[in-house]
Amino acid sequence: MICWSCEKNAGDGMLCAGCGAVQPPDRTADHFRVFGLPRKFDIDLADLERRYKEMTKVLHPDRFARADGRARRASLERSVQLNLAWSTLSEPVPRAEYLLSLQGIEVGESASSKKSGEVDNRATQPVDTALLIEVMDLREALAEARSRGDRAKVASLVADVQAHHDKEMAEVAAGFAAAKPDLAAIAARMVAARYYRRFLEEAEADRESGQGTAK
Repeated sequence: MICWSCEKNAGDGMLCAGCGAVQPPDRTADHFRVFGLPRKFDIDLADLERRYKEMTKVLHPDRFARADGRARRASLERSVQLNLAWSTLSEPVPRAEYLLSLQGIEVGESASSKKSGEVDNRATQPVDTALLIEVMDLREALAEARSRGDRAKVASLVADVQAHHDKEMAEVAAGFAAAKPDLAAIAARMVAARYYRRFLEEAEADRESGQGTAK
């Protein structure tokens, strides 16, 4: 890459190796490459956080308050790219979904975001009917327990679903660690984990709003 400031080879870093000017981001870089990490599910979260903090310091807006407009724009674009990569890789569910998306398999929010008439060659993972029925029954049981103010039953349901979610994610981690990952099997696990997580999020939202509180 040629530096926009000194017009010499800038190198591969955020700053020009020659003049130190912040460089525009590589828009083709995936989230792992942004942090200089290999594409894999099992990453060192402490190392990821260290890299994120170090890069954030370099891109801090105060450093570019009086800089050239191109430098301010480049730092902003770098920050947006960095924060998106951090939010994706720092949590296991979005990290797993992202790894699958890099292989053309969609199981997350983007799986249902295609616009009408848009051509998309990515494979959307189907949802097992048994899973849908299971989650529906769980939601009905939760609603009934909350309507009765049965806190013990609510806690039991939440604990059971959390255990199911954790089991699926453990299988996802093992799947990615295999010598030849079965991406279809991993995707199926991720679909189940996403439904369980949604149940847990809804249960938590109900709890915070005070629904079903015993009188």
